Amino acid sequence: MADTEFITQQIQLLKDPDGLKRQFARLALEDLGKSSVPYLVAKLDEYQGDALWESVKALSRIGDASSAGALVKLLSHEVSDIRWLASLGLIKIGKEGVKPLLRALSLSDARSPLLREEAHHVLTGLRGKQLKNSLSGVIKALESNSPRSDAPVAAEEALVKLKF
Repeated sequence: MADTEFITQQIQLLKDPDGLKRQFARLALEDLGKSSVPYLVAKLDEYQGDALWESVKALSRIGDASSAGALVKLLSHEVSDIRWLASLGLIKIGKEGVKPLLRALSLSDARSPLLREEAHHVLTGLRGKQLKNSLSGVIKALESNSPRSDAPVAAEEALVKLKF
């Protein structure tokens, strides 16, 4: 069976009502790693509930930079578990996940308190002292009394500082 066919089957199983089938499908997609990422990302807008959770969990465990933009969008999701998994994925991705996150913060997306909260979680969870130092202004802006207006400016400055 071709990888594409297998991946497609596993993606469909993420919608199965049986939790064990969903879990095994997710684990199979995680094992395939980067090759399953485009298929998972493609279903994020379509899937809801358990299927969405399984998809985001797989992406967060794979930690591939190509999913960073999709994970950033999920930081504003109404379901806290989805936001949390997306933030864990961005932390795992590391520096490559910072650029789309800073771009989202620098735009009107920064009005979302959910995005700001999860962005803070991501930025403080990153490893690497140099990277954290470069992002300290954004972290301070997110912790300020007016993060809605401070965070976009700090994010723009960090994008320039990091040469993104």
